[in-house]
Amino acid sequence: MEEVNEALDAFEDFAAENIHLVPKLNIGAVGLSDDPEAIAERERKKFGVTIADQMTWQNGPVTARREWRKRIEDHGIFTYMIPMPPAELSGFSLYRQSVAAICVNDNEATEGRKVFTLFHEYCHLLLRQDGISDENNNNQVEKFCNAFAASFLIPRDALAEAVRNRTDYEFSEGEVKKIAARFRVSSAAVALRLEKTGFAPRGFYGRRIAPWDLPEEPKTSRTGTPNQITIQLKRIGRLHARTVLRAVDQHVINSFDASQLVGLQPSSLPKLQAKVG
Repeated sequence: MEEVNEALDAFEDFAAENIHLVPKLNIGAVGLSDDPEAIAERERKKFGVTIADQMTWQNGPVTARREWRKRIEDHGIFTYMIPMPPAELSGFSLYRQSVAAICVNDNEATEGRKVFTLFHEYCHLLLRQDGISDENNNNQVEKFCNAFAASFLIPRDALAEAVRNRTDYEFSEGEVKKIAARFRVSSAAVALRLEKTGFAPRGFYGRRIAPWDLPEEPKTSRTGTPNQITIQLKRIGRLHARTVLRAVDQHVINSFDASQLVGLQPSSLPKLQAKVG
């Protein structure tokens, strides 16, 4: 969390020098008295991603995570994927008046869970609050954010079509996994959504969640081992990288300061620039 806090400190300093260096935070605001499903429908329209778009993303949740992350950054939110002990937390979010960030635990068991965490934390920002979450259902805020994330990623009408409007049905593990693959999400998210919509019986999520989202088998990359720039860019996000590089270009910071903020040697900055465009 310290790394992300320090980045936001730097971006606030950039904005004090030149307000145009840091993208404007462009998100709505909600309260716990609002309907999370209605909020999810509204926010999804802002993102401009249809169910057809979501279902055609190749490589399943891996591509979904990249696409959703890009669109969250388009709203002026800095995103980070930092490996942390998986037992501690799924992610966290930091909200300030002019800047905000979401950090996902890159040691999450599956890519689908990382996608869910992105939107769980996005909901914390809509609530105008910081969040440190393990995606449990133990308090009102966490329940609200879970409901929002599941509703956003798996809209009711699309889910009804996928399950052929069955109600109070005890879905098998295979059926849940098939639905998860369809929506490019985790099995846990599907289980939660099925219960909340009434397509599955009460208690379905609690009974089924434990064995489903097991760690995925690592896949061999066709392009070989990622280089350090690619690894670091995944960690800090493109919005962070572009903002730092703009600050160098505008002489707000020097290349050494920039290298500290992106975690690369100063000599690597031109390659990072070429990577982010």
